[in-house]
Amino acid sequence: MPVRYLNASYSVFSYAVKRVTGISFNPPLPPAISVELSSRCNLACPECVTGAGLLKRRNEFISFSLAGKIAAELRGHTLSAWLCFQGEPMIHPRFFDIVDLFGEMNPVISTNGHYLIEESCLRLAASPLRKIIISYDGVSPEAYNIYRRGGNHGLVTEGISRLTTITREKGSRLVTELQFLLHRGNEHEASAAAELASSLGAGFTIKSMHVLDNERAGEWMPVGAGKSRYIMSGGEWKLAATPSRGCLRMWTTAVITTDGDVVPCCYDKNAGHVMGNLNNQTFRDIWHGKQFSSFRDAVMKSRSLIDICRNCPQGSPVFFRR
Repeated sequence: MPVRYLNASYSVFSYAVKRVTGISFNPPLPPAISVELSSRCNLACPECVTGAGLLKRRNEFISFSLAGKIAAELRGHTLSAWLCFQGEPMIHPRFFDIVDLFGEMNPVISTNGHYLIEESCLRLAASPLRKIIISYDGVSPEAYNIYRRGGNHGLVTEGISRLTTITREKGSRLVTELQFLLHRGNEHEASAAAELASSLGAGFTIKSMHVLDNERAGEWMPVGAGKSRYIMSGGEWKLAATPSRGCLRMWTTAVITTDGDVVPCCYDKNAGHVMGNLNNQTFRDIWHGKQFSSFRDAVMKSRSLIDICRNCPQGSPVFFRR
């Protein structure tokens, strides 16, 4: 069995031991990572910290040298590398070069789909990228633009069709998946979007919507039951799931920002819990460091005491097939 599969198994085992017995020992290097290529985006989605202008990074793009350092240190250990976090990854000037760096780690990106010109689609089809997730929140411009403000629905639709055609013609292993962010203004188009994805040979996933402030949940939550991550309780909107004890992600994944900051998970959008910085530390030293160990202990004790955990939907479904 390859080392990285053993590494993943041992990561889960170390979490289970901590949860059941309380005994702590350093987990191996994480089987999954997220690397933020860009903290900038071309859209202004209102419930996204980047789109709302609330995200501040020193660097708009991760440097190629830093990306190379990350890839070199985690190669052979990491099973999955998500090359995205808060910004639009495909606007990085060396996007394809960085994808190549992580080629052995089954790289995945999530994109808003505005950069799928023919040249890019040809390079995507030939790249080591395993999956591309494209935000597609409506089959009509009216529904799509409710959330994807500043977006071009026609451009994205054409790009998706172009990409799926090219990957099919080239026999590419790249998987295309359309992700439908469900809200009150587009829920009536979810079935049509799923049918479009099927006709193009793409996967399709519905994602329940996250809001920056629970007080605004009522503006966005779908009328249809079962696919909302918030519920009305005691006259106010709250997460459908309350924070529980422990979190497997603290033992199996980490997020790296454009600045090289290592943060515990994707809910630390503004890097409020920096475990260390890769410009002057190794990932291994950060992952096994006292600060990360103390944070894991705190998460295991009570997630309700940690701000980013209180807004995490762990315990309730977030993704749906249709």
